[in-house]
Amino acid sequence: MLYGQDPEYARRVLNDLCSEQMAGRGYVKDGAVKAAEYIAAEYKKSGLLAFGTDYYQSIGYPVITFPNEVSMKADELELIPGDEFIVGPGSPSLNGVFNTVYVDSGVIDNPVYFAAFQKSSFAMSVILIDIPATTQLKFPDRLQSIKKNQYKARALIFMNQPKLTWGVATSWDPYPALFVLKGVLKNIPQKITLHIVPEIQSYNGNNVIGYLKGSKYPDSFVVFSAHYDHLGMMGPWAIFPGANDNASGVAMMLDLMHHFKRNPPAYSVCFMAFTGEEAGLFGSYYYTEHPLFSLSKISVLINLDLMGTGDKGMTVVNATLFPGDFQDLQLINFENNYLPTVLSRGKAQNSDHYYFSEKGVKAFFFYLMGEYPAYHDVFDTAEIVTFSRYTGAFNLIRDYAASRMKY
Repeated sequence: MLYGQDPEYARRVLNDLCSEQMAGRGYVKDGAVKAAEYIAAEYKKSGLLAFGTDYYQSIGYPVITFPNEVSMKADELELIPGDEFIVGPGSPSLNGVFNTVYVDSGVIDNPVYFAAFQKSSFAMSVILIDIPATTQLKFPDRLQSIKKNQYKARALIFMNQPKLTWGVATSWDPYPALFVLKGVLKNIPQKITLHIVPEIQSYNGNNVIGYLKGSKYPDSFVVFSAHYDHLGMMGPWAIFPGANDNASGVAMMLDLMHHFKRNPPAYSVCFMAFTGEEAGLFGSYYYTEHPLFSLSKISVLINLDLMGTGDKGMTVVNATLFPGDFQDLQLINFENNYLPTVLSRGKAQNSDHYYFSEKGVKAFFFYLMGEYPAYHDVFDTAEIVTFSRYTGAFNLIRDYAASRMKY
């Protein structure tokens, strides 16, 4: 059997999926649409078969997008979207110049100061919350009342955040929320100028699915999956490239596709690139409700996400549900020294394996561990993905998948 992972090909896929043209593989500038077309083109080059007339399985779901300008000014200081502040992904529109009401732990825990805070005028104000998550408050319920915006401020602004982590929302929050990186606001601003004009749309996307027909057992399938969507853009400039999450998983999946094309398997091998994972596992849920072949024909599903590192080994979600398979995986790793360690984790609704296992499919979620500074932010770029243990991870996944097939 000819092995031979292709790290150069994986790197090229990673770079392509993280390019400016892909716009973060989200819902602004058709980023996710372009990514789906790219994956379908790679399937076609490798001669994958489709279950219908093409590789697409259509799915629709609501999503809030930020195609318009997103700006924030603190007094005269213009903040950089994505780098220095983010808007809560479900935030409704807000435009104007607002007064500020500042609150920190000293205000919360001091009866006199908190009484003065409660008497503030909130109708044309935003509340600046400057309380680290680790702070031990005497009156935590007071902070919770502020976070729920019981004072009906125009917006809440959380200052001095250690990291800006964005997401995707499918419904509106009751009020706008913004998050400012630690150290950006040196002084407490008196005025905040905001321009936030999000839109909600009914997004029509696609799962991208193709397969190689097994030589002996064509009705038995080993499935590789990876979500190709990411967060897209916040305004016209801030791009969330999603390199480790999850261009790296798609790159690994397509590299495995090349391997099994060169080394025809006894089982059929199916490749599923899912949409809507970041918005709530929409693509994989839809597939399990509308499968293109019987779920009972899946020998094993291996979901690939966060494949960019590996210096600290790999974690296997659902390992506790299938201890025999996990022991086999560990043995393969031990005998070949592919990765430093393979760790067990239980059931978790944290990626596209979940709804398959809920339907009784033997499904695992593999992710690599290591020092990686970026997650759901503008800094998760192709340049910082090391692929430091790519070869070992590929070989381990390949060998385990092959062990699930009859030859």
